[in-house]
Amino acid sequence: MNDHFLELELRLLIVRYNRKRVLHALARLGDQTPEQLEELLRAAEEKRKAKRPEPSVMDIVASESRVHPEIAEPLRLLGLAFQNRTFLPQLRDVRRFLDRTSSTHGKLRSREAAAASVFCALGKLTRDELLRLTAHNDASGESEFSMLAREIMRTPPKEPREVREPSEEPSKS
Repeated sequence: MNDHFLELELRLLIVRYNRKRVLHALARLGDQTPEQLEELLRAAEEKRKAKRPEPSVMDIVASESRVHPEIAEPLRLLGLAFQNRTFLPQLRDVRRFLDRTSSTHGKLRSREAAAASVFCALGKLTRDELLRLTAHNDASGESEFSMLAREIMRTPPKEPREVREPSEEPSKS
């Protein structure tokens, strides 16, 4: 709050006396040259502007895979499923998962923001546990959204197509 008032007063000084005169006066008070002060201000502006973008799910997976190479493949599969919303498709699912794994998490605002916590928790699981999760995820093959849409439309689930060998093709008569 105090910084807010300071900024307001500095803006008033700049409006009243102009930026150059205010910088020269501040430089004299701080035993600096105006150029040094200007460089400090420019560096502070750059620091404020430079925000790191959130890492993608696959970047987080790659990072966890480097730490635990034995679980890289199941983690990659779960990362893809997380991106496709077939693994933990809703934020509430993410919360439940993190609660079940006893992972500490703050207020989760989105699935994407929670990805780091999810894959950190997954990195602590054994390879067998991860394989079970991927098998469970592949079992339905559908996201909750597609199951809901199917229910609304009252359409039966798609049956997996049979793969026929070329010799088994029915003959055209």
